[in-house]
Amino acid sequence: MSDAIRTAAWQRALRAAGRLLGSGRGVDRLLATAAALLAQPRTSVGGLRGDAATLVRMVREAARGGYRRLPKRTLVAMVAGLIYFVSPLDLIPDVLPLLGFVDDAAVLFWVVRQVRRDLDDFRSWEQEWGGAVDVEAQPVDPEALPPGPSDPAS
Repeated sequence: MSDAIRTAAWQRALRAAGRLLGSGRGVDRLLATAAALLAQPRTSVGGLRGDAATLVRMVREAARGGYRRLPKRTLVAMVAGLIYFVSPLDLIPDVLPLLGFVDDAAVLFWVVRQVRRDLDDFRSWEQEWGGAVDVEAQPVDPEALPPGPSDPAS
């Protein structure tokens, strides 16, 4: 993923994303805030809304360890994009109607464009495995199991 955004606000978002992911705390709150903001009709992200919602789900699954196909650098950039999106302190303050979300949408659009293949891969994974319980097989000693209803020993 190229690092084409050079603003101070983006650099702060990248550092904050690294800290947030490193601590494991606050990611759920960030994702809930981003999802709530995306659900508001006044948020001007246009056709980006579906991709941004997928990005939120993918970050949630990756942060929880359910989705393991995402490079750490990509995850950090995605979280930084969400931090930038929800932060009221960026290039154009979000308190300015519509205009305040222009830079947020531009950054989010850039992040989505950079991770397009990852988003598509995640959607495929979600369709196939998203609802599955992820467990590792453990060897079982048949002698340790209680007799079942069809077992002649019961």
